[in-house]
Amino acid sequence: MLSYENFKKRVMKEFLDYMPERYSDCELELRRVPKVNGCLTGIVMKPKCAKGTFCSPTFYMERMYEQYRNCDSFEKVMSDQAIYLEESLKYLPEDILKLDLASMKDRIIFQVVNTKENREMIDLCPHREFMDLSVVYRVIVRIDETGVSGFLITHDVASVDDIPEKLLYSLAMKNTKKLFPFKSERIEETMGRLMRKWGADDNDVMESFPDIEKIPAKERVYVISNEYEFFGANALLYSDVLGEVVKNIGTDCYILPSSIHDLIVVSTDAFKESSRLKAIVRESNLEHVRESERLSDNIYKYSIVDGSLNMMTETEQEVS
Repeated sequence: MLSYENFKKRVMKEFLDYMPERYSDCELELRRVPKVNGCLTGIVMKPKCAKGTFCSPTFYMERMYEQYRNCDSFEKVMSDQAIYLEESLKYLPEDILKLDLASMKDRIIFQVVNTKENREMIDLCPHREFMDLSVVYRVIVRIDETGVSGFLITHDVASVDDIPEKLLYSLAMKNTKKLFPFKSERIEETMGRLMRKWGADDNDVMESFPDIEKIPAKERVYVISNEYEFFGANALLYSDVLGEVVKNIGTDCYILPSSIHDLIVVSTDAFKESSRLKAIVRESNLEHVRESERLSDNIYKYSIVDGSLNMMTETEQEVS
């Protein structure tokens, strides 16, 4: 079996042999690609004549090597990746390849990421700080039954059309909610959907949560995400979305970042020990959330009076 370094060298030398003849004028380029809470070695196929920044589907050396270790067939990994790349290229709109952000303004969204864990990514991108998080920007290429695809807006990409961060934020504020409509539901409903997914029938679900409507408003727990359950924690940037849920509970609330895809909302009256809640979030991140999907170990407090959102400090947690 090839070592990782030898595998990488062979990929760079032979991968284009697995692509159709029409890509013979292309070459491969290695890029260090910051991902949420980590970095990967990205490979981009680009025309030899292309100069400067070029946008194309990126595939990742580490993920291919993992597949290679599992199947022990270099040829299979290359064939599978070539098929995937060719399919991806079919879906790319022409304006994406031109990197014309002005024509893509309706597809620009934002994403909240942990500042400390994503410093390398953040330094490469237009961004703004938001408590212990940072807001970065992405262009969504495709949303369908297979998932969501897009790319990160780096300083290089933004400089093509000289788009300032303030405009990116304004566009993303409108587009994120439009492309990924937010939703909220009781945590019992979320668990019920998961139970059905795992094979439970309606009777099993009803028996598991027999008195759901009898639970007092301030003791109810809500989950906020979006229709695609993708980057749902962006709801932190929308006071109106948080406020709607908090109004149902009727008190100030703690917002728990359970992942980059969803948030949990609980009453400050029902859960007075905020330090314990923070410990639960930290433990959940370590044991149940993929590293690439972790958002923060901190918790936030939403005021029902003025709609403000603040990160709980150690002092506030001790007092509560």
